[in-house]
Amino acid sequence: MTEPAADLAATPDVPAGPADAPPRRTTGDLARAVAVVVTAVAQVAGSPLGTALAGGTSVADVSDRYATVVTPAGYAFAVWGLIFTACAAWAVYQTLPAQLPRDVHRRTGWWLAAAFAANTAWELVFPQDGTAVLVAQVLIVVVVVTAAVAAARLQAPPPHGLDRLLPGVVAPLLLGWVTFATVANTAISGVYLGAPQEGALARGAGIVALVAAAAVVLDVGLRLRSGTLPFVGAAAWGAAGVAAADPAPVVTAAAWFAVVVMLAAVPVQLWRTRDPGRTLLA
Repeated sequence: MTEPAADLAATPDVPAGPADAPPRRTTGDLARAVAVVVTAVAQVAGSPLGTALAGGTSVADVSDRYATVVTPAGYAFAVWGLIFTACAAWAVYQTLPAQLPRDVHRRTGWWLAAAFAANTAWELVFPQDGTAVLVAQVLIVVVVVTAAVAAARLQAPPPHGLDRLLPGVVAPLLLGWVTFATVANTAISGVYLGAPQEGALARGAGIVALVAAAAVVLDVGLRLRSGTLPFVGAAAWGAAGVAAADPAPVVTAAAWFAVVVMLAAVPVQLWRTRDPGRTLLA
């Protein structure tokens, strides 16, 4: 879909100057690229290191200890493999000499590095249990905010192709998953503070949380001009994981309802934008 002229003028992909002048690399570009690589690697190492620091207690152990009706089935967390792979691919790609000064990396690099760093901190803190569960809740909100800013800053730059594909997938993919993970983490924090893990109250709260998550994801998905599928797909995967965890039938129904509502953003955006490339990828 052709971008509005105002967007093109407001967000050039290269610095102002002659049309054929290549963007110039700066010391800041190199520092940003290094920060992205370091934090992308750190979040891969964060989980095993957090387990080691907690004396062998893993993220899964703590999650099971405070299991709630909206805790996804274990297999759902395999999505981190896809997220980490996408993050690593982008981290390497953005260090290439021709990529260092690209506007798309300048607009998103520091924000995604911050998201990766906050995610690493969450992986180190959460397995420590106790009040660390509440600290981890704050950290995941930081991941959501920083990933959301990166995704928002990807909506304006006009270039298509590989130059924007990797960050254009990484930001909404990470944002989609942590948006839903915030629901699960909030429930865990509630259980830690004394909320019931099961029963009518727990089921009611779980249903409300799933419906609210579906509404938020649908709203954001309909606002994205690119990366809609990675965003809603990751969040819907989390909701489907809740259904697969075999909660009470009413919670299962709410989880599948959330999946359908979230994914509805994709066909709507395809119809509205007439741009499959940006809706389905970046």
